Amino acid sequence: MPDTGSHALAALPFGAVMARLEALAGFAASDVLMNRLVRAAPLVARLPMDRPGIDHPDWAALLDAVTVQETRMFRASAQLDLFRGLLLPTLVAGAAGRPLSLVSAGCATGEEAWTLAILGTRAGHPWRVLGIDVSRPALEAAEAARYRLGPPDALREVRAEDRALLDIADGWFEPVAALRPGVRFRRENLLHGGLAAASADAILCRNVLIYMTQEGRLAVLRHLAAALRPGGALLLGPTDSAPPGLGLRPWSRDLVGIWRREEAGG
Repeated sequence: MPDTGSHALAALPFGAVMARLEALAGFAASDVLMNRLVRAAPLVARLPMDRPGIDHPDWAALLDAVTVQETRMFRASAQLDLFRGLLLPTLVAGAAGRPLSLVSAGCATGEEAWTLAILGTRAGHPWRVLGIDVSRPALEAAEAARYRLGPPDALREVRAEDRALLDIADGWFEPVAALRPGVRFRRENLLHGGLAAASADAILCRNVLIYMTQEGRLAVLRHLAAALRPGGALLLGPTDSAPPGLGLRPWSRDLVGIWRREEAGG
């Protein structure tokens, strides 16, 4: 008997869908993306190819299915230790009379945003945190903020004193109630901006750019740079960098992946 499943897959417009995803969200074509599209074949089969858009239910569902959601509390803790010890005191000093504005760009299921809430609390200064992502299910999980402990250990990079700001019981953890009023989440497409100009003291974007085309990365970085206050910090992943012309410079030669928005006239 013929392999009708293979024939059905071959008939699906995976190449065209991948091109649409690049235009919609800046996704780079890759074997990983193709494998995710194949697993989402029933969604691909019903996509309206003449009406792509992140707000169309079927395209939104496909974005949710192929978006990478790898995150955890205090992920890449070495960089966050530098942020806590060196950058936050500088940012706090420049935020006299107003709360710190901290952003998790590509927040996935929210652990990074709640990490920022803990860091803001430890800094001893008023703060607010915004998490943005394109995936609706991820944002729902971020809002609920109830996470499994593992395995693997979801809190393996969290200091003992920071665990005091988490309620941990019965194989689950969640942020303490006092953190919740300062954190909000919003659906945005990073490729098209979504943040007010000069509104953020620090933006973390550490698990997004690696999956994007060069043009997509540049567009996102341009939006993020514009959203930083003068003197604000941009924390990127270890393989990411900020090209010239965006008003960003390395925070210092010793701080890999950390960029500073130039001051006015600087």
